[in-house]
Amino acid sequence: MRLNILLHPQLRTNLSECAQRGLRRSVWVRFKSQIPRPSQKHLSPLPKKETAPAPPVRRTVTPTTGTSASPKLSTRSGPPERILVYYGGTGRAIFLGTLRITTVLLFGAACLIVAPACAVADYPWYSVPGVIAAGALPMLFVSYTSAPYVNFIHLALPAFARKSREAAIQYGKELPPTAMLYLTSMRFNTIPRQTAVRLGDLVPAHDPLRPVSFRNLNPMPQRWWQGRAPTQFYTGEHSKPGRQTTAFFPELWGSIYRQIQTAKSSTR
Repeated sequence: MRLNILLHPQLRTNLSECAQRGLRRSVWVRFKSQIPRPSQKHLSPLPKKETAPAPPVRRTVTPTTGTSASPKLSTRSGPPERILVYYGGTGRAIFLGTLRITTVLLFGAACLIVAPACAVADYPWYSVPGVIAAGALPMLFVSYTSAPYVNFIHLALPAFARKSREAAIQYGKELPPTAMLYLTSMRFNTIPRQTAVRLGDLVPAHDPLRPVSFRNLNPMPQRWWQGRAPTQFYTGEHSKPGRQTTAFFPELWGSIYRQIQTAKSSTR
């Protein structure tokens, strides 16, 4: 009935505005109450995500304080695979490097400045090669005499000698003939050069033209671009002092040097 009054235009004009609003409100409330609501019984709940349980954290209890402490990663406290047993000193290395560079610059000045000036001036023909030879002699002399100098010597440690510093010292005092030494010297252009030798191949030696302490009887073959492996080396009887680290064992070089010098009787 109320809906018919709202839809009929003549009946709706006879009512006041306040009555029309009340009539619309009552019709809308009745219409809304008749709308069927969906039932919640047929709706299944959403499946829950299965999360893996977190692993238990192991904690250790200290016997003194009784507090829990998180586990810590264990680090190796022993020496590395290669240890430094001989150090030639920084002063000698700087002096030899500076001397080599000076002789190279002297040779370059003789070839590029003095020799062209002699060729232009009224000098004999043999003055130009004489100047070049005079500039090359200091460079060749310094390069030949300083070649055996060794700056560093490293010793390769086996696995059982890397457990502690005491084990490395005990191994270094009684080295087998197969022990590997890595000798670092200086090239002609002041670039470091490392040579691997076996202790059993080193014997004492002397040279009247340059300082030599020992030589290598069986040099290892190298590639063609590396040049010829050096066979003569010079070191002192004792290592120079340096910064104390876990990889520096200067007390071992004295026994290694004596072992090399006593190898003379077994080679003859």
